[in-house]
Amino acid sequence: FTSPVQQSMEGAAKGASGVRPPASLSVFTSPEFTVYAAVLNIGAVPGAFAGSMAMDRLGRRRALALSACPHLVAWCVTAFVSHPLLLQLLRMLTGFAVGMGTAVSPSFIGEVATSSLRGPLGIAIQLSMNLGLLLVNVAGTYRPVVQDFRRRGLQQLEALACWGFALAAGLATMAWMPESPKWLAQQGREQEARLALRQLRVGDTAAEEAELLGGTDEGSAASTASSSGPTGHSRQLSDYPMSLLVAVGLLAFQQLSGVNAIMMYTTAICNQAGMENAELATLAVMLAQVVLTAAACMLVETAGRRSLLQAAGLLMFVAHMGLSYYMAALDRGWWAPSWLALAALGVFIVGFATGLGPIPWLILSEVFPVEVVGAASALATAVMWLCAF
Repeated sequence: FTSPVQQSMEGAAKGASGVRPPASLSVFTSPEFTVYAAVLNIGAVPGAFAGSMAMDRLGRRRALALSACPHLVAWCVTAFVSHPLLLQLLRMLTGFAVGMGTAVSPSFIGEVATSSLRGPLGIAIQLSMNLGLLLVNVAGTYRPVVQDFRRRGLQQLEALACWGFALAAGLATMAWMPESPKWLAQQGREQEARLALRQLRVGDTAAEEAELLGGTDEGSAASTASSSGPTGHSRQLSDYPMSLLVAVGLLAFQQLSGVNAIMMYTTAICNQAGMENAELATLAVMLAQVVLTAAACMLVETAGRRSLLQAAGLLMFVAHMGLSYYMAALDRGWWAPSWLALAALGVFIVGFATGLGPIPWLILSEVFPVEVVGAASALATAVMWLCAF
């Protein structure tokens, strides 16, 4: 969202039309906009822990539905305010909702997916994020800046109508979406767990029900026993140091790769590279990210997690070297063709979209048992958002 709106919020002319936004929309200087872009990550940190508590106490499905509430409040109020401080606080509230969603989603998908679909569905988290980025960039690029106050009010109402439709669609799907059978079994709600599992599977589920519930009439007792570690004590997050290192490390490296800086300033990079239509180039980058992430959904089970991560790391290293040289060469008057920046941007997107973007979410849902996955998701996503800031 921040890439296409930057020009309007800083008071610059928008695109080739040269139309400047009204003064009420020009609320930030360039340094202030940098804070606005980054403050979402601060709100996401407590949001991750709130998501963890909500999904352990209320269930995965209700926690996801609950995360829509701060989203709704933040965006509805943002449509009508122009005070810089209020916008920063609302951006932080949006981050809180994002933190909740990113903590709950990997756990939910990992628990409801079959082993053969866990890889593609785990990567679907990143795919949905990329698709959202593409849609808001389309809206931000081609939605005209309106000078007339009355027409601007109409646009605000249209935006609220779109938000209402999206919220209604989300809640409608939540109404028939089953809860995680593993969470239900952990709560001792065995009959509900069986029903949820039958909704999620095709064919006979007897074997999976037996595995989920312990396989005997003493399913509850067996399930309780299985939730203990090898020494008989209740499982704690500290019992899985290597899993924690892998999950937290991958999500930290995902953000330290610089992806948020590149995504939020793609338009500025394309402008600096001399593109006549930087907004269109930004859309091309977003579209490529969606397509490549979809390709990763198909490759993850055949190529393997580690191979994709290694190849992605190499590509992103090459891309950063190219962008670093380009920026340094511009400052020093060296040879710096614009195609070098665009090529480096493309290589970075290929690497991130096929490896370091989607795979950490998948790993997070695979390396922890259900008893500690909530706490693990909260810690890993909180560290991720801190690194993003």
